[in-house]
Formats: sequence, C-alpha cells, structure tokens
Amino acid sequence: MKGSLTIEATLLDWLQRAEMFAVPISLLVSIVISLFGVLPSAFVTAANLLYFGFWQGLLLSFLGEALGAGIAFYVYRYGVRRVEPLIQSPFVLKWLGKLTAQTGWDAFWTIIFLRLLPFAPSGVVTFLSATSGVSPVIFLTASTIGKVPALVIEAFAVNELIERDSMLPWLIVGLFAVFYLMYLYKKRLHRSRDID
Repeated sequence: MKGSLTIEATLLDWLQRAEMFAVPISLLVSIVISLFGVLPSAFVTAANLLYFGFWQGLLLSFLGEALGAGIAFYVYRYGVRRVEPLIQSPFVLKWLGKLTAQTGWDAFWTIIFLRLLPFAPSGVVTFLSATSGVSPVIFLTASTIGKVPALVIEAFAVNELIERDSMLPWLIVGLFAVFYLMYLYKKRLHRSRDID
C-alpha cells in the first residue's frame, strides 16, 4: 500500500508541475499501465481525483483506461504470437480457454464480467482477450462498458479513502470478494450436480 501511495504522490507531483500538459501525461501513464498490465490503475485515479477534481478526474481516468485497453489489445494481439509458447500459466490457460471457446455475446458478457472487478489489474483481461479469438469491436465495446461501473466504484472508494481515511473502500472490496466467492461456490455446486 505504501508503494502505491508513493506512486500516487509522484504522479500528482508530475501533474502539478506539468500544468497544461497534465491531461496528456495522465493519459500516457494510463496507457503505459495498460500495456504493462500488472499495476492496478487506482493510483492514477487517485492522482486524477486530487488534481482535476472528482468528476473531471473520473472522466479522465475513464478515457485513459479505455484508450489504454484499446492500444494494449492491439499490441498484445500482434505481439503475443511471438511469446505464445510462454503462455502456460494455469490461470491464463483457464480463462483463455473460456474466451477462446466463446464468440459474440458470450465473449461480450465474459469480458464485461471480468471488467466489473475493481482494483484488479485490467491487463490480465486485455491479455486474455487479445490472445483469444475475440473480435476487436466486441472487446472494445464490452471493455469500455465494463469499465464504467468498476471505475466509478474505484473512484468513490479512492475518494473516500483520500477524504475521510474511512473503511468504506475495504468494505466495497470485501463485498466484491464475498459475491465472487458466492459465484464460484454456486458454479462449483452446479458443476457437481451435472456430474452426478
């Protein structure tokens, strides 16, 4: 947590020094985060909220994530063919298998579901989508729609943490974890009934 606060403070300092270039810098950082795919974007959202205000910061974070996801999708799609033999992680293979087997609306809803998980590195969703057969139009549409609720929740949670140092963000994360665990349990229960 301390590391992300340092990153947030550094980005906020860059935005303050950049003045009229603050918007392009924020967008560029969002794109870089999307390309690397391992850092959650919450610290960019926090810096945007602090510098631009809540609604402008939220809009800028949304634009940055949407642009970053689109650019990362194309970079992953065309670059992954070179590293395809390295994709052997069971987690990646599981979700890649799901997305590869899906087309059209099924892929659309899977991407939206995966995007709804706040505080999760979105690069994983982008990578899985890019390495599957999902069309760019389906990915970009579902990804953008799915980012809206997750980013709004993230922005409110980050704002609550900044403004009040409250437990509300942890409550939100906890609720998402509980709902996700319930989903997994129900799915496993349904699968075991199908086997019997």
